[in-house]
Amino acid sequence: MGKSEETRLLIIKKAASIFNQYGYKGTSMAQLTKAINMTKGAIYGNFNNKNEIALAAFEYNVAKISETVSEIVRPKKHACDRIIAYANFYLDHFGEISKTGGCPVLNAAIDSDNVHQLLKNKVVEVIENWINSISQIIYNGIQRMQIHPHSKPEQFASVFVSLIEGGMMLSNITSNTIYLARNVDHIIYLVNTDLRL
Repeated sequence: MGKSEETRLLIIKKAASIFNQYGYKGTSMAQLTKAINMTKGAIYGNFNNKNEIALAAFEYNVAKISETVSEIVRPKKHACDRIIAYANFYLDHFGEISKTGGCPVLNAAIDSDNVHQLLKNKVVEVIENWINSISQIIYNGIQRMQIHPHSKPEQFASVFVSLIEGGMMLSNITSNTIYLARNVDHIIYLVNTDLRL
């Protein structure tokens, strides 16, 4: 990695937590220059504008979570166990995620709506990929005869994402993980009663 790529990555890493905590609208260039410890000119020497920094920061935050989820889910052999591990990740790591400002997908979805179209488009892409990821686990489970063939992968996946995001939002705003825990319990119940053969 060259010096300019290192500098760009440093800016993204430091900006990622600021944008996730304060949102796109709530993050000022003054906050970024202070957190990154660079002048506005030095930052803009690596990015064209604040929108570009916000987009890169969002992608970085999502990639960090995705990598950790993959490490936890990948070793599971049974499709149902993969989905349960996926759900439990958010409950097990809620404290960590909360300390860095909460779920980056939820935060960016709320913050970008009708304000930052590129960020909104990226959030939609991430949500669609998330739903596709869960759906694919279910399709694979059907092929391996681990999941009922009558299961509706896309429907289950959208409910999964809604329960996780809703639970994260309620738990974050109330500082009480009971809401996320209940939603994860419900996902596990659905996996064991509706999906598992």
